[in-house]
Order: sequence, then C-alpha cells, then structure tokens
Amino acid sequence: MAKQKYFKKGFSLIEMIIYAAILSVLTIVTINATFSTIRSFAEFRVARDLNSSAASLLERMTREIRAARGINAAQSSLGVNPGRLTLLTKDSGGADTTVEFYVENGALKIKEGGVAMGALTSSSTEVTNFVVRSLSNPKSSAVKAELGLNATRGGISKSGNFYNTILLRGGY
Repeated sequence: MAKQKYFKKGFSLIEMIIYAAILSVLTIVTINATFSTIRSFAEFRVARDLNSSAASLLERMTREIRAARGINAAQSSLGVNPGRLTLLTKDSGGADTTVEFYVENGALKIKEGGVAMGALTSSSTEVTNFVVRSLSNPKSSAVKAELGLNATRGGISKSGNFYNTILLRGGY
C-alpha cells in the first residue's frame, strides 16, 4: 500500500500568535499616531488663538493710540499691572471724547466716550499682564504697551508676551 501524504491547510498556532502580535503592534502605532495628531492640532489651535488675540488687541490699540491727541494721565494707570490707558481723542462727529483700555476679569476691555464696548479678547484667552507706559520728548509722544496672554482650550494652555510702541500722531 502506498503512503498517503497529508497536507495541512490553515495556520499553525505559532503563525497565529505572530500575526496577532504584528496586528497589535500596528494597531498601537496607529492609535498613538492618531492621538499625537489630535494633540498637535489642539496645540496649534491654542497657539492660533493666542496669536490672533494678541494681533487683534495690538492692532486696535495701535489704531486708537495713533488717532489720539494725548493721554489723560489722571485717569490712566501707567507703569503698573493691570494698567489702564485713557486716550484723549475725537469721535466721528469731531467732538472731544475718550477711549479707555483696561483689564477686567482677565479680559482686556474698551470704553469709548465712557460707554463700555465689551471685551477685545476671546473667551479662551486671558490677559495675565497689561502694562502701559507713556514715552515723550519735546517733539513727540508715544505709548509702550506690554501684554501678557494665556490661551487655554481643552486642557492645553499656552502663554505669550507681546510688546508694541505706538507714536501718538493725533497730537501734531
């Protein structure tokens, strides 16, 4: 009688363990890469919030300071944190008025003509430092602004310090 050859069909136990290990490693790498991407995107959003808040705040302050005729030193808190800057300016009708920048509840706010116009910062951004200084010489006046911001979103936080020096052009 001839010997019959038996061929095994399927996988052995060792092959299954190796395939399961490879699949587990690939799954772990994929999950870690996904979480890393999500965290990087969240950090990017926080950095974007911080930088866009700083840019919009400093842009608004620059526009108002450049248009101002001077600083009301009696109503301003210069060289301290939190500072307060009250500018002497004109409204759209040409009448004398004031524009005031101040910090309240962690938000930088603005008043125009004594009327609160609201916060200039987003809800995810907090003002940690706001110092304004008056600089002057016989020919010109300027304002130096120091702004510290902290942006938080979903447990991720980022801080930054921003500086600007703006020349008052409305006075000459």
